[in-house]
Amino acid sequence: MALNIRYQYLLLGVVLTKPKSIIEIGLAQGERAYQMIQLASKYEANVKYTGYDVFDTKSSSWHKMVGNGKQVASKDIIKGRLNKLTSNVSLIEGMTSETLWLNPQKADYVWLDGDHRVQAIKNDFEAVKNSRVIVFDDFYVNGEHGGYTIDKFGCNQIIETLKKDEIFISPETKALPNIRIVFWSKDKSIIKNLKYYLTDMKNMKDYLSKNK
Repeated sequence: MALNIRYQYLLLGVVLTKPKSIIEIGLAQGERAYQMIQLASKYEANVKYTGYDVFDTKSSSWHKMVGNGKQVASKDIIKGRLNKLTSNVSLIEGMTSETLWLNPQKADYVWLDGDHRVQAIKNDFEAVKNSRVIVFDDFYVNGEHGGYTIDKFGCNQIIETLKKDEIFISPETKALPNIRIVFWSKDKSIIKNLKYYLTDMKNMKDYLSKNK
């Protein structure tokens, strides 16, 4: 049975990997940040969350140029919302070329969904590649989405360079079935585990019933 949206796989990944620290690149309105922290907090009382974004400092034309179709909120609005869940929140404003690339970081779980241009994704990945699990958005099964083609946008080119047993491409979802997320980890047992539970929702339901 197909899930409704691909982000459900991202959140189930949090449940399965139980991260103590999370990095997110590209927050938009902070919805995914809130959901990830909320889930991770069930397993770790003081989850460390770090988010990188330009927030509301760029124009709509800039967001279109980098392939971002989502509305964005201000740093203060998002931080106020996330602080209701944990005080261990750091939001870094600016281009990751000026923040993250110059100061590489690592975490248990990374959601990479910032600047959608290929080179930006490559450099973001390089800056967090020592993390336990990295989840890429924007893998375009048909080679493009909304006019954004994989020669310039999306993570396809990066995924092609990674070892097959270190990645797991999520199944299709009802909404936007041709866009997937991709899990990557040097720990092949993590990828094997994610694949087992997320490929078959019956396995996932069994896991959730046993780990309430």
